[in-house]
Amino acid sequence: MLNLKFLETFVWVARLRSFTLAANRMNATQAAISSRIAALETELGVKLFLRDHKKITLTPEGLNILARAEPLLKSARSLVDDLSGAGWLHGTVRIGVIDTISFTWLVDLIRSSKAQFPQINIEITADTTLRLVNLLAAGEIDVALIMGPVLEQGYLSVELCSYACHWVASPMLGLGGRASLDQIARFPIVSFPKGSQPHAAITRFFEQFPRDDHVIYTANSLATIIRMTADGIGVAAIPPVVAERELARGELELIDAQQPIPPMRLHAVYFDGPAQLIPATIAELARQVAHDFCQHSNPDWAWDRPSAGRSGSGPLA
Repeated sequence: MLNLKFLETFVWVARLRSFTLAANRMNATQAAISSRIAALETELGVKLFLRDHKKITLTPEGLNILARAEPLLKSARSLVDDLSGAGWLHGTVRIGVIDTISFTWLVDLIRSSKAQFPQINIEITADTTLRLVNLLAAGEIDVALIMGPVLEQGYLSVELCSYACHWVASPMLGLGGRASLDQIARFPIVSFPKGSQPHAAITRFFEQFPRDDHVIYTANSLATIIRMTADGIGVAAIPPVVAERELARGELELIDAQQPIPPMRLHAVYFDGPAQLIPATIAELARQVAHDFCQHSNPDWAWDRPSAGRSGSGPLA
């Protein structure tokens, strides 16, 4: 009888084109992955992969079996779901999350998961969107809560919510809540890290203000960005919803000026492969939690559906 575990292993190797990445994805050793593939080839009586020192490719027989294996595994997963129900889920899910979400509703997500799926263990990795997408591709996390979507084939992106971005500064800078763009350009800009969508938008935005002495400070920690801005190091464009306490205490103030960063679109992204019930469940739970968070937030700062005409909206490449 065909071993579904071996068939699942074959699908992961075929999708990732790597025994090492498949081993990471399935929490197995590379030797175990190789052994499963060898056993499957023996059982089917065909060669599935061509290997050399640089890459692996599917044989014609392998391509044919892949086309049939994926629907078979999805049907098997659906059967298990119908018989057991999501409440019986158990295992470990590795969630990658950006600070923008950590500062708002990540704790609510963990609490909801604990209440609904008490047998699911959660491992959190906090990092930038770019780094988390790489970790997802390498099989080191199962679902990424990031600025998305990810449009590459093989990924599913569940839209969660959007956050508006606004200029903020310390009152000690004396901007008085209103400033021209030229005034803002005279201060250092405290920005998200290079390679991020917000940093790219900031860079493009300030190309209209060529200054030899213009300074941008970058940090991959939102807490650091908020602290530097509140201490008067410079001006930042961030979602106000992540700095509500600092705004309420008067440590930061909103600056009325043209916004350089369009709204941040947040997504839950996971690999569309077999045996992805837990990541899919967490992604859907994140959507529900984000919706609840937005219902209790300033509607100009956070919303759970795209909306033309919001403050600061615009294309972001």
